Amino acid sequence: MRFPRLNSLALGLALAATGAHAATPTEPASSTEATKAIAESTSAILRGDSSAAVKALAAAPADGFVGKDADYRACMVKRLDAAAPVHATADITDPFARGVLEDYQDYWWRAMAVPAQRAMFEAMLLQSLRKRLGVSAEAAKDMDAVEPLLQQRLLDRGYHAQLGRTMPLRELMMWRKQETKPWRVELPDGPYTVKVELLDDFVSRGWTSYGRCERGSAGGWATAEALYAVVPSYTEGLDSEAFRVVFLGHETQHFADQNAFPGLAPWELEYRAKLVELAQAREVSAKRLGYMVTAQSDDIESPHTYANKRVVADLTARLGAAPDTVAVERLQQAARELLLEDTARRKGTTAHADPVAR
Repeated sequence: MRFPRLNSLALGLALAATGAHAATPTEPASSTEATKAIAESTSAILRGDSSAAVKALAAAPADGFVGKDADYRACMVKRLDAAAPVHATADITDPFARGVLEDYQDYWWRAMAVPAQRAMFEAMLLQSLRKRLGVSAEAAKDMDAVEPLLQQRLLDRGYHAQLGRTMPLRELMMWRKQETKPWRVELPDGPYTVKVELLDDFVSRGWTSYGRCERGSAGGWATAEALYAVVPSYTEGLDSEAFRVVFLGHETQHFADQNAFPGLAPWELEYRAKLVELAQAREVSAKRLGYMVTAQSDDIESPHTYANKRVVADLTARLGAAPDTVAVERLQQAARELLLEDTARRKGTTAHADPVAR
């Protein structure tokens, strides 16, 4: 099966992407400084800046990181503060597939280390892939031409692949298992039935995972035809609120918006999908909101962190208070109102509190 190439507007982040490791009753928690440093490092990586991520972690005392948080800090420093690219490809036995992933990890490492030179490192990636593909890629002049050839070559070796761009970097996800299921999803403006591709047995969960030492990754993405779920991102299972809200709600809103409002900017799609999460979530509400509060930026080329800032600002204005200080019911209502008003504005109509389901 061939997959449409990714772009930043279609990608959703998994719940596991944020925050410090939750301590068990017998395990002390990481310090406040460590927790803040982890959040700052996550935000930096999502902007494609590994130097800022390492700097944030180094600023907090090392003894404040506990358990998995300590492992994360050690891995981040070892991987991102090294003198040369560090590969994480031990699970791949096929030489071609392993070489391709090493090409991408070289590119990710360099592009995050020196963001101002991303274009040059992308050109280097192109040349590496053309060489690896051989004669079939001789006429391929750019990444858009190379990627279909690469995708098919990997599939021939038993690896599904998703390519394209997850802003701001070129993407490579690779997995070996896939299952298709229909799903009925309730959104604030009505129900949708969508086709969901459940993806599993990953050997690469993309650059956002590589840049965070596999602590978290993209939770999935949407196209105009289907949703694609990164199953390992949902550790509590497909019956959990995390899957229902963070994946199904978020990505179905992308699916609906790509069909209803073609041409929306990546950050606009993320803004609307994040409002859906907050309108629907209860158990995971604090975690999702905490991520949006701590991972913000003014960089429109980083659609997730830019959308986070817009969501938090608009909710604060609507609520007259910081959104993480109000009851979850007030937060849900405010997020729902903002989404419906945004929809009405785009349609040139008036928002209603209880729209008629389609």
